[in-house]
Amino acid sequence: MQSKFFPIIILSLLLGCSSDKEIDTTKYVSVYENSVSFNFVDEKDKNNSQLAAVTNIKNIYNPEDYQSSNAIINFPLKKLWEINTNQEINDENPLLPKPIFILSNVYILNNKGTLFKINGSSGKVIWQKTVFEELENTVIGTPSLSARLSQDKNIILYLHNGFDELVAFNEANGTKIWSNKTNLPFRGGITVSENSLFLSDFEGNFYSINNENGKVKWSTFLGNDPDSIYTSARPILADDKIIIPGTGGSFFVISKDKGEVLWTENISSNKQLPKLFHSGDIIANPIYDNKVGYIVSQSGVTAAFNINTGEELWNIPVGGFETPSFSGESLFINGNMGLLVAVDTKTGNLRWKNQFPKYLNEDSYFVEKELALYKGPTLVNSHILFSNQNGRIMIIDANTGEEKDSIKVGRLATSPMPAEKKVLFLTVNGKLIAYE
Repeated sequence: MQSKFFPIIILSLLLGCSSDKEIDTTKYVSVYENSVSFNFVDEKDKNNSQLAAVTNIKNIYNPEDYQSSNAIINFPLKKLWEINTNQEINDENPLLPKPIFILSNVYILNNKGTLFKINGSSGKVIWQKTVFEELENTVIGTPSLSARLSQDKNIILYLHNGFDELVAFNEANGTKIWSNKTNLPFRGGITVSENSLFLSDFEGNFYSINNENGKVKWSTFLGNDPDSIYTSARPILADDKIIIPGTGGSFFVISKDKGEVLWTENISSNKQLPKLFHSGDIIANPIYDNKVGYIVSQSGVTAAFNINTGEELWNIPVGGFETPSFSGESLFINGNMGLLVAVDTKTGNLRWKNQFPKYLNEDSYFVEKELALYKGPTLVNSHILFSNQNGRIMIIDANTGEEKDSIKVGRLATSPMPAEKKVLFLTVNGKLIAYE
């Protein structure tokens, strides 16, 4: 079993290690930028991303649901509050769990097994409870949190510990409704629907679980690449289907009611990138809209597929670790090697692209360079929030790609999360910070 999780350690060097850890880049060949060419939209569409109207996000039951919205926020951003969630990214904990937002409150599960309920307006911790004991590290998998509103308007939280325990938690009285243990570690996050939980394990099994009692309704075996890597990506509901990000560049579209595999496809690896990107795993959440699924592979490919037929509509040589943002007729992708692009969803043609530095310390004589990784994009008020490893949040016009402003928050562990005209930032040292 130990060899199966070796690639997790490799990816943690990219996603989670402290800044004093250096990556050996001496054997990298810098051919990526020179060999990639793009088709652009017509001149009249270059400075118009044709975004949907801004909307006030009220509830986020599944992490990163906001990625398909143009959220309301007022500029300039001003700091509202800051709290410590008692966690940090390090060698034993490569990623931090993502928060959710329900009925004006923030819920966050830290990587030590403690669940927080926080007032979204004041930042006051309403309560905190230890749900999982003895989480010394989360190298096997990131803990995950999702939720739903029951018929009697109670909030039911669903959590797993990143390893072998899945829990349903009654938010009103702070008690466990049910708890199940599994034989294999969970891989990725939880998606909650009205009646079911959907999630995967490291062996390649995919489960539909009754969210009332925790019993498995059905499972299907999808297989697993032996070099699968660390991820917090989760399945996405697509009408009567489910899109499941997989390993080795594969993804699956299955029926929601029985788990029958309808079709599957593989996004090939882009060998022009450094070897750390070659596993091909899909670790960004898919995006779904109007019968089309948008899939981003960390190996350097993004593709659009008709979910009903499996037809590939287009693909471009841009891929990454982060879930893209979607609105109207544009998809915004945080690509590998510092590339940020706005893509026309119908054609895959680029509206604009920005090339940010590929490496940190590239011009330094004293410190070895390392790959630069960026968090985002998050779409707010027709602007993109995009952060670098120095903790600067760039505010970029989503229509033109032009940087308009920036704020200094701290190095981020997750993409910025907008909710109720605020933006939440979770830093690598566990600080949860709200701006409005």
